[in-house]
Amino acid sequence: MIRNLLRRLSNIIQFHCDSSVDFDFKHLIDSAYKIKITDDETYWYDWQRYSSRQDTRMNLGGILGKITYQGDLGQFYPYLYAGSVINAGKNTSFGMGKYEIVNSG
Repeated sequence: MIRNLLRRLSNIIQFHCDSSVDFDFKHLIDSAYKIKITDDETYWYDWQRYSSRQDTRMNLGGILGKITYQGDLGQFYPYLYAGSVINAGKNTSFGMGKYEIVNSG
C-alpha cells in the first residue's frame, strides 16, 4: 500500500505542482515491511459502470472492508493522511481508492 501511495503522491506533486518530491522511497518502503497485519476483514468487490464514450459496460473492482496494522506507523501518518484525502490506487476519478484512518490506540 505504501509503495502505491507514495507513487500517487509523487505523481500528483510532480504534475499538478510542477515540483519534485524528496521522499526517501527506499527507506519508507523498507520500513513498511516491518508493519504487521493483525486483522484482515477485506474482500474483493466487483461492480460495473457504463461508459458513454466507449458505449459499453466497464468492469471495475476493488477491496472493501477493514484491516488493522500493528507497528511503528508514525512515519507513515502524513502519507496515509494525504492518501485518505486524495484517494489512492486505480480509478480514483470514479471514487475508488477511498479509505479512512481510525486510530484505535
